[in-house]
Amino acid sequence: MRKVLLLLLLLTQILLADPTGSTLKVGQKVPDFTLTNQHSKQVSLKDFKGKVVLVTFLYTQCPYPEKCPMLAQKLGKTRDLLDQIENAKDQFQVISITLDPKRDTPENLKKYAQGQDEDTTNWTFLTGKPTDVNKVASLFGVIYFTEKGVIDHNMRTAVLDRDQKLVKIFTGNDWKPGEVASLVRDLVNP
Repeated sequence: MRKVLLLLLLLTQILLADPTGSTLKVGQKVPDFTLTNQHSKQVSLKDFKGKVVLVTFLYTQCPYPEKCPMLAQKLGKTRDLLDQIENAKDQFQVISITLDPKRDTPENLKKYAQGQDEDTTNWTFLTGKPTDVNKVASLFGVIYFTEKGVIDHNMRTAVLDRDQKLVKIFTGNDWKPGEVASLVRDLVNP
């Protein structure tokens, strides 16, 4: 019970400071980070400079259908919509960062990625040391903890412009693929 009260207090403080819970503010440049992708290669945010980037957080064994599985479906639909826009495919990148780096190894992320879409050229799945993942997650206001073997977490989908400045953070999973695709389209084709 005490753990729950402390968590609620922490969440309240974060939410009162910024409605998105993010430590980054809209317009701020996102600090560079380096993690490992599904092909066991080191990938940095700066590798995608010049592209519009969506940053999300999930984990492959999430048991909540309304969380990670729904997020992955929405990202796939968003990518499908963006693929219909001329030249957009090469101008945006989706980065999904695991919240379970102990189990979500590059090999497991590769299998997960293949299950989401055959063409993952602009969808990168990242993992890393738990401390590194936590640092990145905290930038975007992602809070997570493990209870009884299950990771509980809030939902964040961040949109970064070509200069890697934060444009918007969608909280929860209530956003629509068309809404995100429209924002990305406007950033790709200003």
